[in-house]
Amino acid sequence: MVIELDSLGAQYNTNVKMMCNEKKYTVNGVRQYMNIDLIHKFSSSYYREGAVRLVIRDKKLFFLRKSKPLCGRNLVGTSSDGTGKRTVLNPDPDGGYDLSNLPHTNQVLSLCSHIPDTDYYASYIRVPIFVNARDIGFHNTPAFIYNMDKLKRIASDRDHLQYWLKATDYFQSNEEPVKKLAEEIAGRCVEDNYLRVLAVHKFVARNLFYDYDELQAKNRQDDSSLAVIKRRRTTCRGYVNLCVSLLRAMNIPAQQLPCYLTKPGKMINIEKIKPKSNHVVVAAYADSRWLLLDPTRDSHNKYKNGKFYNPKSVVRSN
Repeated sequence: MVIELDSLGAQYNTNVKMMCNEKKYTVNGVRQYMNIDLIHKFSSSYYREGAVRLVIRDKKLFFLRKSKPLCGRNLVGTSSDGTGKRTVLNPDPDGGYDLSNLPHTNQVLSLCSHIPDTDYYASYIRVPIFVNARDIGFHNTPAFIYNMDKLKRIASDRDHLQYWLKATDYFQSNEEPVKKLAEEIAGRCVEDNYLRVLAVHKFVARNLFYDYDELQAKNRQDDSSLAVIKRRRTTCRGYVNLCVSLLRAMNIPAQQLPCYLTKPGKMINIEKIKPKSNHVVVAAYADSRWLLLDPTRDSHNKYKNGKFYNPKSVVRSN
């Protein structure tokens, strides 16, 4: 998932994911971005393999892209906030789902995938929407607004950008294994910092394993970038530390940011939540704007009960 911080959009199940619909244009040879119509378009992730993309046109919901679990039999339903009753929506001949008859209140769209060899469906993604007489669109929850308000305050002056290039005990961008790995990743891209940010995000999400044993034991291990490369398993801080280290090694300003993570579709009052953060993500500066990355949530690998699951590739330690 990669997010533009100068945009506002729809909330996904982590409350920090949003849609950034861009028109790209060039001014004096520099790529520029203009965000458009974020209320009516939604993407669950910029991680292409897992992204679900939706659009609301004329009060009808359309899929622009389905992730693999939704490509077979699927079901779309809605429910009002705080109720368990779900209304199933049937697609029209044009493939759209009519939302115009929904009650005028906040709703949660449930995108469900079919469970093989059964007559049941499992909820895959829940997306909050608002419905009123004038419009229907994707809804920004209090947690999402809180996260975005905090992220909007990230400084981008020269002094701060230089500070976020420095190596530290956890962001070990000056260590040879990190520098070598950064060079390999950067070498696969043209000289474009935006593409390098995407490449780092993709590499970390695919090559690290989320350590459920460490999470359950509440025994924090060394999550510095060197330790994470060697161990290959970590929690969100390790994912972020490696991302930040690789980006700084490429001379791309980056930092770790706290945020708040909720369960899919859950509506909360952020003012009553303590602590104010329970998750960390990456902020990277490229093309004169901040990008937000969440490699932890885009990783499908896990380490549980002493075993690695879904080991598609391995991080090299030298």
